[in-house]
Amino acid sequence: MVAQLLPLAIGLPLLGAGVLGLGGLWFPGLRSQRNLFGTVATGIVLASFAIFLLTFLNYTAPLQVQAWDWIVIEPMRLSLRFEIDTLSLWMALVVTGIGALIHLYSIGYMAEEAGSWRYFAFLNLFIFSMLVLVLADSLPLLFLGWEGVGACSYFLIGYWFSEEANARAAQKAFIMNRIGDLGLLMGMIWLYAETGTFDIALLKGYIFPADTATGIALLLFLAATGKSAQIPLYTWLPDAMAGPTPVSALIHAATMVTAGVYLVARMDFLFTSTPETLLLVSGIGTATALLAGLIATRQYDIKKILAYSTVSQLGFMFAAAGAGAYMTAIFHVFTHAFFKALLFLGSGSVIHATGTQDIREMGGLRRIMPITGWTFWIGTLAIAGIPPLSGFFSKDEILAALYARGSAGETLYFIFWATLLLVAFLTAFYMGRLTWLTFEGEYRGKGTPHESPTVMTLPLIILGVGSVLVGLLGLPPLIGTSWLREHWLIQSIKEPSLPLLSHTSEAVLLIISVIIATAGLGAAWLLFGRESLSADERLSNQLGSFHELLNAQLRIDRLYEKIFLQPYYVIADFAKDVWTTWIGRGAPQLIAMVFETAGRLFTRMQVGYLPAYVLYLAVAGLLMIVWVLWL
Repeated sequence: MVAQLLPLAIGLPLLGAGVLGLGGLWFPGLRSQRNLFGTVATGIVLASFAIFLLTFLNYTAPLQVQAWDWIVIEPMRLSLRFEIDTLSLWMALVVTGIGALIHLYSIGYMAEEAGSWRYFAFLNLFIFSMLVLVLADSLPLLFLGWEGVGACSYFLIGYWFSEEANARAAQKAFIMNRIGDLGLLMGMIWLYAETGTFDIALLKGYIFPADTATGIALLLFLAATGKSAQIPLYTWLPDAMAGPTPVSALIHAATMVTAGVYLVARMDFLFTSTPETLLLVSGIGTATALLAGLIATRQYDIKKILAYSTVSQLGFMFAAAGAGAYMTAIFHVFTHAFFKALLFLGSGSVIHATGTQDIREMGGLRRIMPITGWTFWIGTLAIAGIPPLSGFFSKDEILAALYARGSAGETLYFIFWATLLLVAFLTAFYMGRLTWLTFEGEYRGKGTPHESPTVMTLPLIILGVGSVLVGLLGLPPLIGTSWLREHWLIQSIKEPSLPLLSHTSEAVLLIISVIIATAGLGAAWLLFGRESLSADERLSNQLGSFHELLNAQLRIDRLYEKIFLQPYYVIADFAKDVWTTWIGRGAPQLIAMVFETAGRLFTRMQVGYLPAYVLYLAVAGLLMIVWVLWL
């Protein structure tokens, strides 16, 4: 019975996207029924979540949903088939569960938007694309979902496309993701050339030569860096804040940006066979986490701080995956989905009430907006890693995995572990700064802020409860059993063996993690908890040019412009000059001159003298004979 409902769970968001999009397009009179569009879209995603939850509660073995033969190029027959195993089902629950809450929140947030029918249609299509991505049993079908979320993100980031900055942000996200997508496409082709199949289950049975495994894994990791915003393809994510805040929550929490982490976990057999690539994955993740953490400390846009926080947390996930701890990376995907969705939706509630995104124009909002304020604090404590909130458990597992690899003699992993401890401090610090400047002290803005309506605060409460409790599914060995690891994900993910840490080592690591998180929050309180904005201004003056550099996001975009865009502009201008001057003008003149000269020549040949014509015929015949003999 459950298996019969699964096609409905997958197809409902696509049906919803079609009904909402075409209904708003063909019947303009319906566009004013904004709550109707939001309610239908939310109900559809909730129905999908309910079916996946029912499947989860009755799960005993992997299930397949097959529609039809999708690509038939003899001898290859590729079916449109979805695989529901423990990993894909878990991701589907996260996508539809968090997605449903974001849909519900959007009903209130987008209540005044005339184009909300477009918004909810693309939101449903986004959920469908993510389900295709995580449930696909073959790489081409995964690629279809991969491209689908990229296209939907373009439409949603650029929702307010009448403003040039928003349109440019959407274009930037789309183009930078295409760079990564090229890596996925090339990796797929290489895999098929080596194995003759795109089926992920069959690919797991192959033993790849070392060079081949390394090359393919690097291409897939390039794709992951684009979708999950890692160095060097991370700069699109902060600019994606141009979209509505619920879109930011959807993209940055549980869906699009975690697709790269999911890809590495799904293709674990390939990455495990190439330790050099795993080291690179962990190194890039660690470097990205540090870079984004530093930039986040000196931002003033509430959404941009959270955006760089997402980039940093994704770095944690890749650091774990690079240590071979794929299940730990997925565990952090899960906990991050709750507290980051909570933080983004909380920021949307603040923006909705104050009309600004600048934290310097906020302050004291916890007393005015108590539900938003207290739930935001829960999200802050969770991402900082304060026990017993969810972020503590998943972040501790990541640090323990890196320490374990380092203790096995791989010194670089010790460096990654120490670096991420610093990033953990920075995370607690910049999130403490954000929360104190926004919700504590005195209100520094204009107008009269007010608490958001129930349709917006209810998702905050649910996510707040989740941010407190979901970490209990992955307890460290010192405290108990990790249900998510030992009883669920282990059925789909095979990790390389890691050295077991003693209980003493685990206890020390736990204590260090808590001290680091507490120190970061304490430093934020000392600087901003008492003197608020004036202390931040003094810190900016003390940092001087370094503050300016961090505030300008290290000018990475300007660097990319000099390296990649300006040479392109030079080449484009040269090509334009060549076309307009040489080809656009010169070519027509040359053709006219050739025809004019030929015309004059043939005119002179028309002499009206019969022997001359006989001579022409003789010469033409002789040339034809020579041509035939030559051939």
